[in-house]
Amino acid sequence: MNRRSFICTSLCAAAGLLLPGSVLATPSPPKSLCFYHTHTGERMEIDYQPGGYKGEVRRSLEYFLRDFRTGEQHALDPALFDSLYTIQNCCGSPVSIEVISAYRSPKTNAYLRKNSSGVARKSLHMQGRALDLRVRELSTKMLRELALKNHHGGVGYYPKSDFIHLDTGHKRSW
Repeated sequence: MNRRSFICTSLCAAAGLLLPGSVLATPSPPKSLCFYHTHTGERMEIDYQPGGYKGEVRRSLEYFLRDFRTGEQHALDPALFDSLYTIQNCCGSPVSIEVISAYRSPKTNAYLRKNSSGVARKSLHMQGRALDLRVRELSTKMLRELALKNHHGGVGYYPKSDFIHLDTGHKRSW
């Protein structure tokens, strides 16, 4: 475990153990979420706070996280961004979230299934409920550990491809 990974994990653990529940429930000020889309080369930075997926922020995120193959957009589950926000807070400083895959149209999902054995027929990507991502400032293993501790849905770990999958389905991991 490198120094940065150790510090991120320690900060998360300390916050969970030392802060009373009432402090944890207090709304925190907006924090920037920084994104880079690996397929389009686009970058995006938004001010976000839990539950802050509304209006212009929502429209911007849905465009940014569109199916890059077809251009189709879809509503996204706000719980994904709340989890990213929590993971970033554990790191103590802004990190760059590299998006590999977000919304997928049924056409794109069928194409990917035809060419790969690892794509689910009823993928939550088609419902706007999944993201594949990496964070350059963290090892994929550390990102997975933070996600398992701070995310309430599915967490997939793909170390050879250097990314994790987050979804808002049932809590599970693979």
